[in-house]
Amino acid sequence: MNDAIERLRLRIDALAYGPYGIGRHNGRVVMVPLTVPGDEIEATIVEDKGNYAVGALTRIVVPSPARQEPPCPYVGDCGGCPWQMVRYEAQLEAKQKSVADALRRIGKLENYELLPIIPSPEEYRYRRRIRLHVAPGRRLGYHRLFSHQLIEIASCLIAAEGADRRLDAARAWIDRLVSRVVEVEIVEGDSGGNVVLAGKVDGDIAADDDAAAKAFLNEHTDVAGVVLFGKNCRRSWGRDKITVVPEDGLEMEVEAEVFTQVNREGNRRLVRELIDWGAFTPSDRVLELYSGAGNFTLPLARRAGAVVAVEGDAGAVENGKKNGDKHNLKNIRWMQSHAPKASSRLRETGEKFTKIVLDPPRSGAKGLENDLAALGAERIFYVSCNPATLARDLAGLAQKGYALKRIRPVDLFPHAFHVEALAELALK
Repeated sequence: MNDAIERLRLRIDALAYGPYGIGRHNGRVVMVPLTVPGDEIEATIVEDKGNYAVGALTRIVVPSPARQEPPCPYVGDCGGCPWQMVRYEAQLEAKQKSVADALRRIGKLENYELLPIIPSPEEYRYRRRIRLHVAPGRRLGYHRLFSHQLIEIASCLIAAEGADRRLDAARAWIDRLVSRVVEVEIVEGDSGGNVVLAGKVDGDIAADDDAAAKAFLNEHTDVAGVVLFGKNCRRSWGRDKITVVPEDGLEMEVEAEVFTQVNREGNRRLVRELIDWGAFTPSDRVLELYSGAGNFTLPLARRAGAVVAVEGDAGAVENGKKNGDKHNLKNIRWMQSHAPKASSRLRETGEKFTKIVLDPPRSGAKGLENDLAALGAERIFYVSCNPATLARDLAGLAQKGYALKRIRPVDLFPHAFHVEALAELALK
């Protein structure tokens, strides 16, 4: 790149689905982290990508009205909250736009209803679980943006208060251990005081860690339990489960290391939206793919006649079964299987469903459209955490006769660019 455009002045027009603000110079997109729509900035080009460039913020010439002073001292170093300098209303607007843009550009979808985004009930202190990396010297923190360099933290403003208060306890715990811990999750349940520490190990769990864990819990009575787990090992001490309440009257017990949504109140709103949209009745036979530990499964089973729940993780399935039994929900058939294999098997055996619910990981559910279309469902409800793969998969289902009717973005991740969305499709 020539020296004339190494340093340039830009107006930031929008936020990308990522940690960047977007401006243009001579018609070419320039992406600059830590910027806000409406900012007038100076930037230095650090990477030429051909049809666009990546810049580094040099100076804010005129700050945007949507800019705020980030309350967290780690913003700019820690990669966890790349939008914290953006006022929350502008974050919501950008997330709504990211969903619409993906459906238009990637999915080529139209003639559907895009409903207003549901905001997070809390802008800060919303994460009931935080995952911290462990660096040499048993230091705990998050990675720097675009790096594996650890930024050690003393506190985290987006962590629930109960989780944040146990940061020092987590440090004290791993400092006692012989096992090589690479990540620690601090997980707070929906009932007060129920905090569990879960450490992911590289290799085996050392025998000496049994005494260390017991001694730690004796000294730290504000921690309910600790778990060490790895590829083929797991040990726990004290209480190893947290409580999760996806809707009123439905309390689940889930092992700390098993995936649960991080935003407890946001998750309840998402569950309620799905249940309201689906209008499930005893005449429904529902297939749920990527069911996890039963966050949607159990609310569905309280209303539908039968639910077939498919999940690849054995621990999640076991947790789901126990919670189904606890609530006397006998109409759930659990299948431990990867979703593509299970959907193919269900198609081959001629099973039919009235409605399908799926909540895949960020990579989406590419390649399932043929099997899903063969299962006879009149309506499909797709919960997504990635607008790009959602748009791709909805376009695939459109080719199989399903029309997108409506979509609702839901913000479970304030100050990050991630956005959840619920989409409803119906047979044409």
